[in-house]
Amino acid sequence: MNKIHRFSSGLRLAYKYSPSVRSVGIAVMTGVGSGNETKDNNGISHFIEHMYFKGTKDKSAFEIVEYVDGIGAQINAFTSKQTTCFYTLSIDTQAENCAKILSEILFESTFDESEMEREKGVVLEEISMCEDDNSDVVLDLLAEGYFGKNPLGMTILGERKNVKNFTRHDLLDYISNNYCAESSVVSIVGNISFEKAKELCEKYFEGKFSCNCNRDWRDINHKTQRSVKSKFKDIEQSNIAIGFPAFEYGSKYTMAELLVNTIVGGGMSSRLFQEVREKRGLAYNVYTYNSSYINNGLLSLYIGTNVESVKKAVDCTLDLIEELRKNGLTKRELERGIEQLKGSYVLGQESTGMMMRVNAKNTLFADKIFDIDEKIKEIENITIEQTKDVIDYSYDITKASIAYIGKKPKCDIDKLI
Repeated sequence: MNKIHRFSSGLRLAYKYSPSVRSVGIAVMTGVGSGNETKDNNGISHFIEHMYFKGTKDKSAFEIVEYVDGIGAQINAFTSKQTTCFYTLSIDTQAENCAKILSEILFESTFDESEMEREKGVVLEEISMCEDDNSDVVLDLLAEGYFGKNPLGMTILGERKNVKNFTRHDLLDYISNNYCAESSVVSIVGNISFEKAKELCEKYFEGKFSCNCNRDWRDINHKTQRSVKSKFKDIEQSNIAIGFPAFEYGSKYTMAELLVNTIVGGGMSSRLFQEVREKRGLAYNVYTYNSSYINNGLLSLYIGTNVESVKKAVDCTLDLIEELRKNGLTKRELERGIEQLKGSYVLGQESTGMMMRVNAKNTLFADKIFDIDEKIKEIENITIEQTKDVIDYSYDITKASIAYIGKKPKCDIDKLI
């Protein structure tokens, strides 16, 4: 049984009954992330996520995690470009205790200023950790160039100077303007009845959001622009990211887009992996992935290689894309891609945590619960013609952006594509 229930405040409950498991997942997802920020407060959504775990009126930071561990549950959160999500996983008999602790951290957090100062240090260390991973940094650099002034081009962790300067008032003001019932979803999945899930929602979440605004939290449509970004660093590996246009969340081409991505760079049997790594030995890591947003999308292609092989690796990739645009996918690749997609979706149904997050996002973005039978049918109906449309739209070199981090290569970065 899958169901969406809308409360009078605008808050939605996304419910899925899974009688074959003994677990319950509860997620509270709200439509706020780095894509809602400005340059001056970039990073505030993520910092607020951290601060929600630093103490409530009745519990210290330690008492929160001690309570969760004491009931054998898990609690965590994440911030993305368009959402912030807080969630728990537990055995079914502890569902109410999990709803209770989520409610406490969301609606009774104190945002103690001494805790804020300590947590700033933690987040600054997280930024440092991410800055050491050049494969991630180059993808952030690609997004910055591709999206330009659109907030989707900013990092989720934000600027160091912003983090250092956040005040308690900044956090509370941001929450009051952005954590709205209308743009929030409580997703409950597992061995729990709808009546009980609804009761927990009414008791712990409904009517508790301080903001009842109808703010437009969705991102602004971005006009594709070509960009070249580079940072030269004395490191062993050269990191290359190439970005292409991709379809927005919920597009009629979403499944065909995922299938093409699977064949081109989504696994060990993909064209990129086989040609660039296995046949030519030009890279250890080479892959593609799609990022779909409300009104935008970005297809990212990553190559990690040595500085002497930069041009060879990119040329090899461009040859593959030219072949793809000229001849499209083979019938065998289409059939394989369909089975791979079906397998990933069906196996995802086995995870309470996965379905909790999928239902939350589907409901928040599309006001629609995830239906596995409908999804399988959609996947089985993907045609070669649809994949050609995807290839024509996305794999267009004239619209591609590139980002590079590594030693300065002999070739010009801006002439690689």
